[in-house]
Amino acid sequence: MGDFFKRLARHTSGNATLLVAIGMPAFIGGAGLAVDTAQWYMWKRELQFAVDQAAIAGAWARTQSATRANYSARALQEFNANISTVSDITVGPPTVTLTNFAGGSDNSVSVRASVQDTLPFSSFLTGKGTTVTASAQAAYTSGASFTSCLLALDEDESGAVTIGGSSVLKAKCGIAALSTSESSIVVDGNPDIDAGWVLSRGGIDDWFNLHTDDEVHDYLEGLFDPYANLSPPNPAESQVARSYYCVKGTTTTRADRSKQTTVTYTYWKGATWQTATEQVTGNKNAKKDYTTTGNETYVIVDNTTVAGTTYTTTTTWTQTNNGSGNNIVWEKMETVVATTISNISKNTTADLASVQPGTYTGGIKVSCATTFAPGVYVIDGGGVEISGQYAVVGSGVMFVLKNGAYIKINGGSNINLTAIQASELVSRGISTTEANALAGMLVFEDRHSTGTDRSKINGDASTVLNGTIYLPNSGIDFTGTAKVTSQCLMIAANTITISGTANMTTFCPPGANEDTVVATEVSKVKLVV
Repeated sequence: MGDFFKRLARHTSGNATLLVAIGMPAFIGGAGLAVDTAQWYMWKRELQFAVDQAAIAGAWARTQSATRANYSARALQEFNANISTVSDITVGPPTVTLTNFAGGSDNSVSVRASVQDTLPFSSFLTGKGTTVTASAQAAYTSGASFTSCLLALDEDESGAVTIGGSSVLKAKCGIAALSTSESSIVVDGNPDIDAGWVLSRGGIDDWFNLHTDDEVHDYLEGLFDPYANLSPPNPAESQVARSYYCVKGTTTTRADRSKQTTVTYTYWKGATWQTATEQVTGNKNAKKDYTTTGNETYVIVDNTTVAGTTYTTTTTWTQTNNGSGNNIVWEKMETVVATTISNISKNTTADLASVQPGTYTGGIKVSCATTFAPGVYVIDGGGVEISGQYAVVGSGVMFVLKNGAYIKINGGSNINLTAIQASELVSRGISTTEANALAGMLVFEDRHSTGTDRSKINGDASTVLNGTIYLPNSGIDFTGTAKVTSQCLMIAANTITISGTANMTTFCPPGANEDTVVATEVSKVKLVV
């Protein structure tokens, strides 16, 4: 027996089989572990993709006001749509929460989920199932919207908005420029500015950072012309050729007037009243003399009337008997009227123009007190020139500038212009959609018109301008002030220059705000975990 074991120990022909037999458990275990690991990796990858997409979807939902409150449902919807590969195993419902990121508060969406199932090899070794967990975090920034009361439309002009002199601009309703120039908005002088925010596609003068607390957004994407798709209306009444003229004023004179009338009777004999020279007395049928008076107050009199007393005398002869020859008796009635004029006053009405909607070739140069009836006024060449010495009123109006026309307003008298409203446009045949878009437009330069630098506003405390002034091709100089009473004043022009003693502390009446959006920042979402 001992020899057998010695020979067996020296025998080597079965070594390979022995090694295989000994190593087989490890080989099988390694293969099983590899299969389970591959399964774990697939679960992890699919689960990670699902939570990534869920976090991104939830974050995008948070950027929109309409879906902001439903971010969790949106994340769950996206998670379920991307979990198909592991849909045949147990997938725990994901947790969706708002989390803080980079010092912000609730500015990211986090999603965490797990899957659990039994794998052949690992469950044999551990006696339990396998759990795979994945999480993702997506941060977001909502795209802000900006309005503005001043908007320069030129896309490359240096100094598209120029503010200078000792002007005061403290309306806190925004300044914006579409120009991509490095100096699109510049300050030249020593103005007093509190604009609230300053926006530009290009560069903005450092003066704002040094001298104001305004928000400065330079090189801002998303700035646009809010009126770029609009065309000026041309209703039938605006196509009627008209001209501007003043009707001469009138003068009315009034006075107090008193009259005293005295009547006396005398009697004379003669063949004719012309030859009756013998006065008859003691006539028992003689009439008695009398006097009457009358007073009138503030009556209209001739414009040439002067104060004082005037006398008029009339004489009437009447035969009183049947005599003949020199025996005829004549009655002489003498009437004396004394008229006294006092307290004279004159009322002179000014020259007046009552202007109707239509097409005015060569423009309108106001030369007397003027009232614009509601409607659309097409100014074909020339301009609308309103000087300060005449009162000008117009409610529900729009001026359309064509062929290089301009608008020039100088304060000094009562000027009150209010833009046309949607209902007034609809009543003139404009569609409701177009009317709503054009409502509030006071001045609209046709975008095919030749640009000009003649448009100026130099108003004062009695200048009221309610509405939008839109000059896509022309610059405008603002050197005075203007009040608003019923709606906001917005100026959107090719270029805007504010200088001199311009003073604007408000562009909107109390309780109102300019709501025309001129810029929208793009919302951003990114995975951070």
